[in-house]
Amino acid sequence: MSRLARRSQALLAAALLTASIPVVVSSPAAAADPCPAPATSCVVVNIVSTVDGRETVDKSYTVTPDQVADWADLQDPAYYTRKTPGAKEVRGPVVPQGLSLHHLLESVDPDDAGLGSAVTFSETPNAAHVPAVLSDADLADPSGNDYPFDDNLPPAVHVTEDGIGYVRPLRGSRDDVNASDIFTVSGALVLTFHTTGKLLEPAVKASAGTDVKTKQRNTFSVTFANAPGTRIISTRWDFGDGRTADAEKATRSYATKGTYPVVATVRGANGSYGRTPALEVKVAKPPTAPSSGTGGGTGGGTGGGGTGGGFGGGGVGGGYVPPFDPGVGSLPGAVPDEGSPLDDQSGPVDDGLQQVEGYVLAGAEIAPGGTVERIPGTRDTPETAAATQASRRREITTWAVAAVAVVLLLGAGAASETRWIRTHLRHLRRRA
Repeated sequence: MSRLARRSQALLAAALLTASIPVVVSSPAAAADPCPAPATSCVVVNIVSTVDGRETVDKSYTVTPDQVADWADLQDPAYYTRKTPGAKEVRGPVVPQGLSLHHLLESVDPDDAGLGSAVTFSETPNAAHVPAVLSDADLADPSGNDYPFDDNLPPAVHVTEDGIGYVRPLRGSRDDVNASDIFTVSGALVLTFHTTGKLLEPAVKASAGTDVKTKQRNTFSVTFANAPGTRIISTRWDFGDGRTADAEKATRSYATKGTYPVVATVRGANGSYGRTPALEVKVAKPPTAPSSGTGGGTGGGTGGGGTGGGFGGGGVGGGYVPPFDPGVGSLPGAVPDEGSPLDDQSGPVDDGLQQVEGYVLAGAEIAPGGTVERIPGTRDTPETAAATQASRRREITTWAVAAVAVVLLLGAGAASETRWIRTHLRHLRRRA
């Protein structure tokens, strides 16, 4: 092959490889250094719209720290914060020369008077690296009626020694948490204002509930308080154990006991966004199965499980079934009739077991009138019991006594015969 041919093939392979790699285009908000010199920090305002899942930056503005100070409409307000739902609110930062986001939208483009009213919601990465979101009502004029934040304090940006600060005030609910939405950015603080879509109100639903056992499969899905009004194009799951998934529904099981916050983030085709509150799933170890034993019947009694067991027995195989004793307890749920044998507990109890000398019992009733159950270690039919060591000793002794008696009898007979012979021989001698 000629050098030219090899070079042509190499160029063709390189072109094919380049075509197979997706091209990543950085948005203006993700530029390497969006802040103009000599400023080391700034606010980037992006106005975006989304159609069929494709987001377009319609307008972009850069605000320097000097402009933030010049446009400030807040003087030394104190913001309060809460870290966990229901916790006591504590005094947060005091913001000198703060610029409310409502006034920021009015100031970045004085010629566009309708810019603020066109915004449906905003988002910006917060201290927890998730979007801090504000609805159109949150971005409205704080002097209006039904403003959602305490003390009519608006969300705002301000200049700090370390960069640009962002503050979001508390709402009236004691469950509102805003600690992660009060932070400072070194460099560019990117604020994204959407003109399409809306903030959604999703929640997590678990098929197996929030109290499960280890290795129990749980299917998670998303429900909405209000209809999204758009097609949901992405759902991202965070299972609280470092695992994530991208699917409309997700199935997950946990190998270790603990409490795991499950969160889903959804986006719609028109740019709508929603993040669910964390659903805490408590995972416990399953209870230890009871010892199975080696015997058992074919039917489980009260409290029994599987194919064996009896009263209180559990699992396959069960174990020895003790005889029913009314003096110890009664059948679960049983109410004895007046005058029945269960009322008289003073006499002996017939436990259903009958002793048979020389035989091994094959079966017995658990309770009078109950079902005959096989006892572990027995046979289905009686058989002669094996001789014990004591019975063998008795047998040897009997035979020994009998042998001595025979010897004595033989001895007594021989002595008697000898006397008879001597008597008759004496008469014969006299005659002779």
